[in-house]
Amino acid sequence: MDKTLEQRVQALEDQQAIVRLKARYVNLNDGGWDGKGTHRHAIEVADLFVDDGVWDGRPNAGYAVGREGIRALFESFAAVPFIVHYVTNPLIEVDGDIATGHWHALVTATLPDRQGLWTLGLYKEQYLRTAQGWKFRTLRFETAANTTYDLGWAKQQFAFGEQGFGEITG
Repeated sequence: MDKTLEQRVQALEDQQAIVRLKARYVNLNDGGWDGKGTHRHAIEVADLFVDDGVWDGRPNAGYAVGREGIRALFESFAAVPFIVHYVTNPLIEVDGDIATGHWHALVTATLPDRQGLWTLGLYKEQYLRTAQGWKFRTLRFETAANTTYDLGWAKQQFAFGEQGFGEITG
């Protein structure tokens, strides 16, 4: 059955709202170029998720359930002195009050030991429409490469092993 003009406009507005949600997430996470460090917005990041939301960066960057767990995890990421996420190629499918998203990502970072890091992969996400707007239900990052800046993904795709670089602590 063909969708009405109103349904098509609503789908476009929903997709755009999800793009803005993702942009807010990335902007809250990135930082370090101002000398103030990164991840100063753990509460705001956690608020982008539904109450029982899931953030899944295993095996490289952790796993958290619920806003409090996500907040605590993102506070632990503050030890990373510099990070920038580049997300591209969004594929967003909306079905009423739920949606899915698929994004390519390149993340550049400086680890606490001052080593440069390249991380490439895919975000696979689920969203839920709430009274406050669209929120993440699940955010999963699947790593395609995780390597030092010096080596790059061509020489050593997983410089830290496929099990990741472990806990990020201050």
